Amino acid sequence: MKRPKREANTFAQSLLSNYPSHSRFAEAYRTLRTNINFAFVDKAFRSLLITSSGEMEGKTTTVYNLCHTLAQAGRSVLMVDADLRKPMLSKLTPSKNGIGLTGLLSGVFGTEVDHGSLSELSTGDLIRLCGFQKKTGVLHLNEENEKADLFFHEGELADVHWLTRPENRKLATLLVKDGVMGKQQVEQALMRKRNTGQKLGYILISLGLMKEDDLAGYISLHMVEGLRAALQMKKGTYSFEHLSDSHFQKASFDPTDLRQLYRQVVIGEEELPYLQQKIQEAIQPADTKNLFVLPSGPRPPKPAELLESSRMDFLLDRLKSRYDVVVLDSPPLLPTSDALVLAPHTDGVILMIKAGQLNREMVKKAVDQIHHTQANLIGVVLNDVDTKREGYYKYYHKYYARYYGEGG
Repeated sequence: MKRPKREANTFAQSLLSNYPSHSRFAEAYRTLRTNINFAFVDKAFRSLLITSSGEMEGKTTTVYNLCHTLAQAGRSVLMVDADLRKPMLSKLTPSKNGIGLTGLLSGVFGTEVDHGSLSELSTGDLIRLCGFQKKTGVLHLNEENEKADLFFHEGELADVHWLTRPENRKLATLLVKDGVMGKQQVEQALMRKRNTGQKLGYILISLGLMKEDDLAGYISLHMVEGLRAALQMKKGTYSFEHLSDSHFQKASFDPTDLRQLYRQVVIGEEELPYLQQKIQEAIQPADTKNLFVLPSGPRPPKPAELLESSRMDFLLDRLKSRYDVVVLDSPPLLPTSDALVLAPHTDGVILMIKAGQLNREMVKKAVDQIHHTQANLIGVVLNDVDTKREGYYKYYHKYYARYYGEGG
C-alpha cells in the first residue's frame, strides 16, 4: 500500500472518504480488494481478520478503507473492532448505547434466565443463554396446556421431557402400536421405571426387551418431538432450577446427540429474537452506504479469554449470516494472543507490515504464529511505502495521469 499524496496526521485523515475515488490512494485499495477476491477464486469469502506484527502499522486504516471499497462494490460489510485493548475503529461511530462487542459478550449473553416470560426471551434464546453461562439444571417451560423441561449439564443440552406429550406419542405406546413389544412387557418396564426413576430406554435394554440399534430411532424421534414442542411455546413462562452434577450421571445407553438433533430441528433458522435484537442495537452505520461497524465496547479485564469463548464463536456465526462480509480489526500479534484466538474462525488473515518498521525476524515470527493456528494467511500488505524513494513514483504518476486525467 503506497503512502497518500498528503501526509495523514490522524487516523480520520487517512480514510478513503477524504480522497477522490480516482486518486492513487483509492485505487491502491481497490487493487487490494481485487487481490483478495483472487485469493478466494474457488469460493466466496465471508470473513477476514486484519492484524499486524507490532503497533502503528496501519491495520485499522486498512480495515476501514478495504471495507469502504467492498461496500462501494455493493456488498453489505460489517467492521468489528476486536482490538479490545486499544480500540481505534470505534472512534468512527461512537456507540450510542455503549454496548459494543464486549457488552454483547459479557452483558447481553450473560442475561439472567432465572424466570420470566417467553414473550421476552424465546425458548431458542434461553437455550443459547444457558449454554453461554454453562448452566447445570432444568429449564421449566409452561404455556397454557403445554409443559416441557429442558435439562442442561454445564451448558450442554442433556435431556428433554415433553411433560404434556399426548398418550399416543409416548414411547411405550408407540412400541406396542408398532408391534415391537407386547403390552405386558411394556407395563413391566414402566413399573420398574416408577420404582427406580431410571429412563425407560435404559430399562428396556437392561431387561433384554430391546436391542440398542432397534431403540435408537424411537429415542431420537422422542427427543425431536419434545424439542419442537418446547420451541413452539411463545407466550408462556419459564423458570430455571439449578441441579447438582450427580443428577446427570452418565447412562450406559444414550443413543442421541442432542446438539445435533437441535440443529436438525431448527434447520439453520434458529429463532433468537432477543439476542438478534441486542446484536443489531450494538451495530452502528458508518459513513458509507452498506457499511456498518460494531464498536469494541467497554474494556474487559481479560480480552483474550472473552474472544476465545463460545460466545464469540456464536456471535461471529450470526454476523456472517447477516452481512456479506465481516472484517475484524484485531490487536497486533506479537504483544498479545488475541488475534491468534480469532484467526482460525475467519476465512482469511491479512498481515499488515509498515515499510521499514520491523525487522524480518519479527515478521517471520508473526507469520509462523498464524500458520501454527492453522489459520488461512492469504497475504501480507506492505504499508506506508515511499514510492518516490523506491523509484516507482514517476511511472505510477504517469500511468494514472493518462488513465484518469490530471487532477487525481
